[in-house]
Amino acid sequence: MKKEEGFKKQIFQKLLSVGASVALISLLFFVVPAAGLADVPSTAQITAGIESHLYHAGIYKQGHVNVQVKNGVATLTGTVDSYGEMLRAVRAARHERGVRRVVDNIAVSPSGVTPLKILNRARYDVLTYPYYTIFDHITLRAEGNRMIVGGQVTQPFEKSDLGNILAGIKGVTYLQNNIKVLPVSLFDDHIREEIAERIYGDPLFVNYANQANPPIHIIVDNGQVTLYGVVNSQVDRQQAAMDARFAATYFGLKNDLRVGA
Repeated sequence: MKKEEGFKKQIFQKLLSVGASVALISLLFFVVPAAGLADVPSTAQITAGIESHLYHAGIYKQGHVNVQVKNGVATLTGTVDSYGEMLRAVRAARHERGVRRVVDNIAVSPSGVTPLKILNRARYDVLTYPYYTIFDHITLRAEGNRMIVGGQVTQPFEKSDLGNILAGIKGVTYLQNNIKVLPVSLFDDHIREEIAERIYGDPLFVNYANQANPPIHIIVDNGQVTLYGVVNSQVDRQQAAMDARFAATYFGLKNDLRVGA
């Protein structure tokens, strides 16, 4: 009889233990989601956060952007004066905690800026870019206020840097970045150095070498050499090609130098 009572007591204690565990799990089930929900920022907090990002990014200096947030979706409206500013506004909104998606309805207003002014500014920005060298070559074309950028650069960061700089020019409504990043190659690097030394070491090109932006650019792509730029005469054009021809071993040479007016 005592054994039976002891056995029943053990079963009862186990049931109490199981019941307590179930109750604890249920309590956690209800408490944890509540704590998680408390961490989600409100619509007003998300809106204020995005507006703060826009302010610190300088967007309001270049235009006016309105922010509306609903269910984690941020809708941006308003106008800015460049394609780059529009991209910066979108990136700023995406960085705010609680934003699931950004709807970009921002308009880019050219503000009377002509394609010629855009191209002149773009040329200036390319030439003053500190990492632009004689081993890079950039082409610029404007279709209305849309800009198409091409050419070749030796480093990946140059493509992204120049794309961001040119997209930020006032009046640019869209930028297509077609710049090619040249492959990493010790063989190509050797060709570049040999041709540059031969051309700019030629007494005929002393005045070219002393310029802030030497005009003869040497592009090497897997052993294929192309000369770009503007020279003073047909004689200079032919001499530059001759210097390059005898400077190094490569697979091909194309002379795209132009004679300035």
